[in-house]
Amino acid sequence: MTGLGSSCGACKFLRRKCATDCVFAPYFSYDQASTHFAAVHKIYGASNVSRLLSHLPIQNRSDAAITISYEALARMQDPIYGCVAHIYALQQQVASLQEEIDTLGSLMTNSTISVVNCDSVQAPKTIKGSATVYQSFDSQMDMELPSAHVEEPSFGDSYYNNPLEQFLSGIDQEVFMNHPWFKHNADIKN
Repeated sequence: MTGLGSSCGACKFLRRKCATDCVFAPYFSYDQASTHFAAVHKIYGASNVSRLLSHLPIQNRSDAAITISYEALARMQDPIYGCVAHIYALQQQVASLQEEIDTLGSLMTNSTISVVNCDSVQAPKTIKGSATVYQSFDSQMDMELPSAHVEEPSFGDSYYNNPLEQFLSGIDQEVFMNHPWFKHNADIKN
């Protein structure tokens, strides 16, 4: 029984007194009577849902009631497909996001391989006229990378003859190379 003397949503909808051992009381609140339980009753029937919930272990009843309610509401909105259309849309979204993750992972892997294999600064390859590989990458990511400012070498800077080495000197190489996407690079170097 929910609240002070009030009935649960199922008993309110069925216009009966809510007993203390009502199987619906923990799962259908008084406020949900006109929407959730009405759909459940119309699609599945109150006695069928009551029998189903009472045969389930108590720890599984909440999930079952939520699922039954969701599926009944989906069936009311789409009598043909019910919740299948929503499940299909979510599966497509997951597949799209997985493809995007794979693409970004391979892009990062390819970028790392080119950094590892680069012994000296080379002119970037051109793509479609004057656009460079790096400019193409910047436009895809919709972000502006800081310019690689190379200072004129002074007397004590003979250690950094390569601007790439100078750029990577501030990065902890051990942490960088132990990232899961870059694990194969350690195998390449060894």
